[in-house]
Amino acid sequence: MIRFFRFIFGYVDFAFMGGFCEDFLTECFKRGIELRSACKTDYGFKASCRASEYKKLHRIAYAHGGRVKIIEKHGLPFIAMPLKNRAGLAVGAVAFVLVVSLLNSFVWRVEVVGNSTVSDTSVCSFLEQNDLKSGVMWSSVDRDRLCLALMSEFKDFSWVHINKQGAVARVEISERTPEPKPADEEKLAGNNVFTRQLQVAAYREQRDLTVKSIKTYKKFCFFGIKIPLYINYRKGDISNSSTRYLEIKGVALPIGIEILEESYVEYRTKTLDDGSVKELAEKKLKIAEEQELDGFEIINKSQKIRLDADKCSIAVVYTVKRK
Repeated sequence: MIRFFRFIFGYVDFAFMGGFCEDFLTECFKRGIELRSACKTDYGFKASCRASEYKKLHRIAYAHGGRVKIIEKHGLPFIAMPLKNRAGLAVGAVAFVLVVSLLNSFVWRVEVVGNSTVSDTSVCSFLEQNDLKSGVMWSSVDRDRLCLALMSEFKDFSWVHINKQGAVARVEISERTPEPKPADEEKLAGNNVFTRQLQVAAYREQRDLTVKSIKTYKKFCFFGIKIPLYINYRKGDISNSSTRYLEIKGVALPIGIEILEESYVEYRTKTLDDGSVKELAEKKLKIAEEQELDGFEIINKSQKIRLDADKCSIAVVYTVKRK
């Protein structure tokens, strides 16, 4: 610690020559001037003292028939002295520190690690919807809330933590260990033929959606500040947004254009007759068969169709075996 303060305040190594050394040292002690590392030489002695006290030594040395001379200078004051008349450099250094501090108060990039079942795109898309993306200020990000929201949205996540590494938001994810699949008792018993049941329903009332028009709006994004580039804005029935950021050497800067796409749709309701609703139910049954009975061969099936006032239901019992 003493060395640190000596460096901050500065000190000099000097030599005393041609006088009475004992009287010089005695008077320095009386005046409270601290001399360090004193050693005798052929012409007198040499020692070191604080830079601010060195000027006092000239008068004391002259009073005792000698003189002092600086051998070497040490410390911060002597290092900074050449910069004394370079105000522009000092202002530039201060401005540089302020700019770096300002840029580090924004999120420049979002990095996701530790995920395997859920893609980076899905995680980043969810974070963007919750205001964690390039260009937002760190002070506006509630990291604890976002971690809980991610674990609630993605059931495979057991633990999430968002670390702040300068201007990078590092999302660290730990996923749950999947439960082992239950043993196939039928296969273990050697029974290759068994039954399966499927049930689907199709409703008579159907709604058709038609897109009437699409309008695009743009906003200029600058470090989290969004400036609309339009005058009149009308919310659509379906909204979609995307942001294109300026990139330098593959790093996205918090400067770009946000594109809002508003779609205006028209809904039409129609009621299906018996033939149409039955056909729709059979299409759903076919899709369910492809999904649920994949890997099985259908030996026989028993089908029941029920037509009600609002829907058509189909229940099927299959006799199947493994392929």
